[in-house]
Amino acid sequence: MLFLVDIQVRKPETLDADAWEALTQAESNYGMEARRSGKQLHVWRKAGAYATLAVWDVEDNDELHTLISGLPLFQYLDITVTPLVVHPSTVRWEQIQAGGE
Repeated sequence: MLFLVDIQVRKPETLDADAWEALTQAESNYGMEARRSGKQLHVWRKAGAYATLAVWDVEDNDELHTLISGLPLFQYLDITVTPLVVHPSTVRWEQIQAGGE
């Protein structure tokens, strides 16, 4: 199942710079492992915001919840999840690319 995960980061003012740096480094490492495992397919930074958009490929809602709640910054994130389905134009484009049209 594919999901678009929209994450807005809320940096707490009460956390010192070193602690924040450690958390963001742990977050980066977590993301790299998600990419290596094939669970996170794409990630983009949202222009003008401390936020990201990512496409995750997981078995079900429970797996996504487990992965997202494991993010080191989880308690400082506002997260919106949108399930994705294949668009007919994508199917057609893939057929064209394969020489089928």
